[in-house]
Amino acid sequence: MAANRTIFGENLAVLDQKVFLLARKTMQQIATTAEALEKYDREIALKVIENDSELDALELEINDDAILLIAKQQPVATDLRRLITAIKIATDLERIADYAGNISKAVLRVETFPYVIDISLLKQAFETLLDMTETAIVAYRDGDIEKAKALSDLDNIIDETTYKALRQYMRHMSLQPVVVDEIMQFTNICRYIERMGDHLTNVGEHLIYLEKGKHYDLNN
Repeated sequence: MAANRTIFGENLAVLDQKVFLLARKTMQQIATTAEALEKYDREIALKVIENDSELDALELEINDDAILLIAKQQPVATDLRRLITAIKIATDLERIADYAGNISKAVLRVETFPYVIDISLLKQAFETLLDMTETAIVAYRDGDIEKAKALSDLDNIIDETTYKALRQYMRHMSLQPVVVDEIMQFTNICRYIERMGDHLTNVGEHLIYLEKGKHYDLNN
């Protein structure tokens, strides 16, 4: 029995490392996407899109490993919550990476550089998004509920920043109808960043569930 417990603990540690790896790769995708946008670098944008399949595969691997452990070990209480949390966090991280790919695709659809609009607010939102991702990683590593809760405040900053950017871009659309298609790509980027923040908030909720065993809404 003790040997089985040791093996289970080792398998759980391996699963945690895969979740951390997915989180770091997701953070790198965010940073690379921000660089592609800032520099209007089509090669970097294509690299983000190409890398997405690697993150998809890692998410599936985490899910398969967790489900196999549940089936073989039939864990209860905290152990079961940790496995369920790993699956949920991996799903949210994969969705964030998907949105990074969507932003890179939007960059590729833009045909004018320098851009027809100011992207300084988008750059700010990306910086907050990277801070948020790092906070989520540390919260998971340390089991830190306060850091998990802090994700809500960072998400609010992202919401406010992307809302300001959207309003700015909508004004440009009315003043410069000839570049509506271009500006629409940036409004889409605003929405993608906002959704990425929402998924990181979900990660915080999953971490609180892991530590406390109860659900907590960080979106209120």
